[in-house]
Amino acid sequence: MRFWQNYLKYRRALRAQAKAERELEKIYPPNLSSDFDSGEFADYIRREDQLYEWKKLIQTDYFRNKAINLNVPMPDQEDKEMYGTVDWDDDPKQPKYLTDKGLRVIRDAIRAEQRQRREPVNYWFAIVVGVIGSIAGLISAFK
Repeated sequence: MRFWQNYLKYRRALRAQAKAERELEKIYPPNLSSDFDSGEFADYIRREDQLYEWKKLIQTDYFRNKAINLNVPMPDQEDKEMYGTVDWDDDPKQPKYLTDKGLRVIRDAIRAEQRQRREPVNYWFAIVVGVIGSIAGLISAFK
């Protein structure tokens, strides 16, 4: 149940972020030379960076919750290759988000843990199916 709540929250947040991206694309400065001088282009770039950081924070939250549910350790927050930080001007709390390398590492760790948890189920499932098949074969042979 917790998995679905986390996933639905993640998808809803990504939809909101994608909608904000589409809205920002509508106001892309058409005349770069005059918009650059007036500061509109710099404002556009700043807002685009904020949307990028927002998406990374959403992904970090999702994978952190998933890792907690599976007891997978997150990468060290002090590692600059694994985490980026939102600028202080944008958010006084300066939240940290996983970089692309950090996302790859945690995704691989989560997949490995999920695979390891599936292996015993697959092992016993194969045994049960084999036994059921043998019993069905014996029953059909005696009829």
